[in-house]
Amino acid sequence: MANKNERKYKYWSKKEITLLKKLYPKILVRNLIDFFPERNKGTIVAKAMDLRLKSAKLWQPKENHVLRQYFSEKPPEELKKLLPKRSKLAILAQGERLKLKRNIRKPRFNINENYFKKWSESMAYVLGFIFSDGNITETIRNGYSDKLAIGLHKKDIDILKKIKRELSAEQKLSFSRNYVYFGVYSQIIVDDLKGLGLSYRKSLEVNRGKIPNIPKKYIRHFIRGIVDGDGSIHFDKKNYPTLSVCGRKDMMTFIKKHFLVKFNLYSKIIQPKKNGKLSNVFCINYRSNTAKILIDYLYNNAKIYLERKFKLAKRCRKIKIKPRKTYKYNLCA
Repeated sequence: MANKNERKYKYWSKKEITLLKKLYPKILVRNLIDFFPERNKGTIVAKAMDLRLKSAKLWQPKENHVLRQYFSEKPPEELKKLLPKRSKLAILAQGERLKLKRNIRKPRFNINENYFKKWSESMAYVLGFIFSDGNITETIRNGYSDKLAIGLHKKDIDILKKIKRELSAEQKLSFSRNYVYFGVYSQIIVDDLKGLGLSYRKSLEVNRGKIPNIPKKYIRHFIRGIVDGDGSIHFDKKNYPTLSVCGRKDMMTFIKKHFLVKFNLYSKIIQPKKNGKLSNVFCINYRSNTAKILIDYLYNNAKIYLERKFKLAKRCRKIKIKPRKTYKYNLCA
């Protein structure tokens, strides 16, 4: 005989079953109780299983269709609006299960992606520095943007901080032993740099890009970026300065021609040997007064520079060197 305290099972009505079939695939069980006041979670789930209904926890064909249509382009916030029952993490996880690829063309952290669209003194400098010590990399992961990267010794971290500030970049610098790195995934920035003449992995490519068409008033800032990246300033025993710049031949030709036209200062392009063979690096050198003139030209009233070389430039300005009587410098060109 049944216990009087036991609740007598109440069979599901056709109306309840029809409503359950309609709502169970769409609404979570905890919210279904409001529609079935005489049922608890256990009985609702048991009946749904008996009817072989798909739970709202399971992704429905319509939801998967939305994912397949918008997953690659829409940001998680917009996908959440299209799929209000799903969290951002659930949406990204389901996209991964469906083997969908996100088209990550926007940087993860904020950055001024239009920085290289307009010439300025600082932009010309940063561009020159990237030409000498940076690179752009074609990303092999489908849907992700290409990368701009600069790596330097820790002693020169100041210029990476300045470049990071110039680009209004939120991402942090990364460190590895004695080196510091700045990198950003931005297809807009990479495409602009390509348009300005930079090529992928410039040191490894046969076609290493071209010299950008730099407005005349910004050339000295561009060259200062090259010098800070691939140049050197040093002093001999007499405390006379030497300015040296190394790089690819067309870049050395460009710098040499500019100094010749601007100041009537000439230098021979040399190709040093490495392990008995000619290297793929070319160099130009200026000494004494010619070096002093050019160093002052590059660094005087500069807004952005490598601190270490700027200090050498200030030291150079204090040096008194008698000009050669047989040589006239064209300082007004």
